[in-house]
Amino acid sequence: MLVLTGTTGHLGSRVLEAILRLQLIPASELIISSSNPSQVSSAARDAGIEIRHGDFTSPESLATSFQGADALFLVSFPSPSVERWLHHRSAIDAAQAVGIKTIIYTGLMFGGETGMQSEAGVQKAHIKTVDYLRQSQQSGRLQYVVVREGIYAESWWLYAGYQPRKYRRGDSSEIRFVIPNDGPVAWVSWDDLGEATARILQQYPRYLGQTLNLTGPRTATLTDVAKLVERYTGRKVTVEIVGRDEAERYHKYEKKSLPEDSFWAIESWAGWHDAIAKGETATVDPLIGEMLGRQPRGMEEMAETLFTPE
Repeated sequence: MLVLTGTTGHLGSRVLEAILRLQLIPASELIISSSNPSQVSSAARDAGIEIRHGDFTSPESLATSFQGADALFLVSFPSPSVERWLHHRSAIDAAQAVGIKTIIYTGLMFGGETGMQSEAGVQKAHIKTVDYLRQSQQSGRLQYVVVREGIYAESWWLYAGYQPRKYRRGDSSEIRFVIPNDGPVAWVSWDDLGEATARILQQYPRYLGQTLNLTGPRTATLTDVAKLVERYTGRKVTVEIVGRDEAERYHKYEKKSLPEDSFWAIESWAGWHDAIAKGETATVDPLIGEMLGRQPRGMEEMAETLFTPE
């Protein structure tokens, strides 16, 4: 029996959809643990998957929702702050307490080949979580698989300096990417990550103790992305690489990209770019193509969908 978490999020919902569409795992062998059971897809309900309430902020509810399972698909908590690591630890402890033997965890493709050293604050919780899983394995308490999910192509707008998710048709004004730094990123689509991760879950015992890297087929810098935006919008795009301090100042006080109580997120965002500039997101791994039986979609393949104005 496998428990799925995160099934209403961008990644987890696609993992669930792929499992059902491709009939990778019988519904009778699945449980969904969700903080919002009413938001779980109708397809999951129609398939007869048992849906339980489990909230990362309530370890007791997690333990109850994990009961009777052999394995846990732990989708990382959606926060770049320290609470992400604390919630991961609580989930792992709850899983061990009810007898789960294996955890399949979604990490992130910062930190180069291994992901275990990074300049990016957003990677720190993943490093702590993987360390904790390794310690648990060494003590004989559980097995693990780490699936490092590539940088989402659909999140380009955030990396490019809080751009709109979609540009407006008829707007001809100049677009500015004001960013701290730039470097190569192996962008990949949510859909391809979701299907590849679902295929890993189908046969997770093959990968025990391994870290699997799921990336796009090639890299593109934010400067490359700007050229694609120009092509599909017909607007001039300037890329201003201004350093960390100036980028934080601009997005806090000039563009006002986030409200003051979220300035910590801008500071975290600025750190991503230093990591990118050092090559942490440049890893290109063929594994996802082997899983899918086709090449995954990178930024070039996604460009028309992402950048065509609405």
